[in-house]
Amino acid sequence: MVGERLQQLLDKALATLSVDASQQARQRLEARLRELSAELFLEWVTGERRFESQTQQTEHWIARFYEEIFPDEQPVGTVLYERFGLPLPRANYIARLLRTRRAAQWRDAARQELMTMLEACREKAKTASATGQGIFEIDISLSAGAADELRVQFDRYCAAVPPEKRPRPPKAKPSLGTTRWFGVPADTVLLLLDFPNKGDK
Repeated sequence: MVGERLQQLLDKALATLSVDASQQARQRLEARLRELSAELFLEWVTGERRFESQTQQTEHWIARFYEEIFPDEQPVGTVLYERFGLPLPRANYIARLLRTRRAAQWRDAARQELMTMLEACREKAKTASATGQGIFEIDISLSAGAADELRVQFDRYCAAVPPEKRPRPPKAKPSLGTTRWFGVPADTVLLLLDFPNKGDK
């Protein structure tokens, strides 16, 4: 009976934690969920880790899941809401805490998201630029972390070129929830796509 109840809980957790997860993350969940859950609980039982508030405990537990199960993601409030059943305001707050306190850890995922979104616009941007419509704005949506990366990468590019060669900046658009929408000029899309590659050489 106990084993049956545990399996029911594991199956339920696998289903909710798999929401919007990559195939690799789903595989890690299946391999690690039972062990990681037991470790987190036993840390509390033995007094190895005790917390001053429920928020601290929740932040630590979710951080461990992101470190071990979802390392290719950055915390987003709506995803925490879906996966962990948190109220949306609290989920947004914890996502901000995690991104702020572990900024270096999440930046790689945020940068990769930004470059993936820009790469998806490459052909449209090339067509617009080739027909003299380099200021044509292409709409892209980003998570909060990737939106910060867009601002950082744009500032990096502007700092590396003379003032007269600085491109038009992305334009922030009205957004809902944690998603950030921008209109990025076609020429700016192409410059940002090529700039990191040049910087790495």
